[in-house]
Amino acid sequence: MATLPATIGKYRIERELGRGASGTVYLGYDPFRSRQVAIKQIHAHLLADPGQNARYRKLLHNEAILAGRLSHPHIVQLLDVDEDADQPYLVLEYVEGGPLADYATPDQLLPVATVLDLAFKCCHALEHAQRQGLVHRDIKPANLLLRRDGELKLADFGAALMLSGDETQLAGLVGSPSYMSPEQVMERPLTHHSDMFSLGVVIYELLTGRRPFDGDSNYATIYRISTEPAPSLLLARQDLPPRLDEVVARALAKKAQDRYATWTDFADALLDVNRELPSDAAGSEAERFQQLRALAFFQDFHDVALWEALRLGTWHRLDAGTILMAEGSPGDSFHLLMEGRVAISRNGIVLSTIDAGVSIGEMTYLQSGQQLRTATATAATDVFILVIRNEALRQASAELQAQFDKAFIKLLVGRLVATNRQIAH
Repeated sequence: MATLPATIGKYRIERELGRGASGTVYLGYDPFRSRQVAIKQIHAHLLADPGQNARYRKLLHNEAILAGRLSHPHIVQLLDVDEDADQPYLVLEYVEGGPLADYATPDQLLPVATVLDLAFKCCHALEHAQRQGLVHRDIKPANLLLRRDGELKLADFGAALMLSGDETQLAGLVGSPSYMSPEQVMERPLTHHSDMFSLGVVIYELLTGRRPFDGDSNYATIYRISTEPAPSLLLARQDLPPRLDEVVARALAKKAQDRYATWTDFADALLDVNRELPSDAAGSEAERFQQLRALAFFQDFHDVALWEALRLGTWHRLDAGTILMAEGSPGDSFHLLMEGRVAISRNGIVLSTIDAGVSIGEMTYLQSGQQLRTATATAATDVFILVIRNEALRQASAELQAQFDKAFIKLLVGRLVATNRQIAH
């Protein structure tokens, strides 16, 4: 473990806040202004090599120049810089809280209304940067800080591009591949529309716990960004309003001119969706999570997978006598029976009655190609069900698919054993 420096410049070091590939961020104390600050210092080993030394000093210089142009309530403020120190450093406003990356997994998602509010604020911060002639180029959850009071702060302009064409700028592919726009991965000229695409990826991830274009490698991710349309938000989380899917899809358009013309247009679209959201969504999600956790079907699912499964489908309360799926009809989904009982029949003859806690119609997911239902499922009592589209699960994380496969196999083996006992009897 690295030794903590006692001081950096005039600042007393209290503890390490984070460490990355290029540097370490410390919590420091400014004795002259009696306040805590964040100090971003380049790693010493990177400065030992002359080529690396020049590159990383240039990065820090770039960030200092660009951050110094910005003054906005939702952008981290630059307070001081020492480019000539043996280990050059920036001194920044300390944001007490954490990055939005802490809320980018299915089990830690923020309420939808909160995500839209934060995205709205980010739009206005990036509009301010645009007016200063800047493209951030590295919008991602790790660079969006959430204060404990709920306010947003945009950080890290180290990769930013000055549209004036300043020759001191870093050229080439700069940024994090998962969040790059199509024009960025193809190294074409960038405008604010590139940051708009990146923010669209961030919103998608904060709502679903998944990034829309991630592949098995950076190359695969870049290929998908360049060629494939973003998967619908509603495949990953069907409780979201269709209008929100349309807003995010427009921000993720392949062509820059097909995205929102201005940051204000994007912000207004997010605000319109936010105004239409129900106020009790967070409470109902917590209750439904507990319901899933209580079912034997989900006993081997860890919490992250369970949160993803919860948001993957749609929830329905149906009256007794309702036909859930009909024999001979196309099978494009399966049901998880949360409450009640369901009768299974074929050719009008009841074969069995199924109790809560199991899946119905999963064979159409397990078999490839277009499948037809082989039986009819009718609600024998009032029921509460979770309906998951086959395609939604196929687009889900590989880990969640594996969890469902295991649960389905366990369920089918149990049914086979029961059938053999019945035949033997």
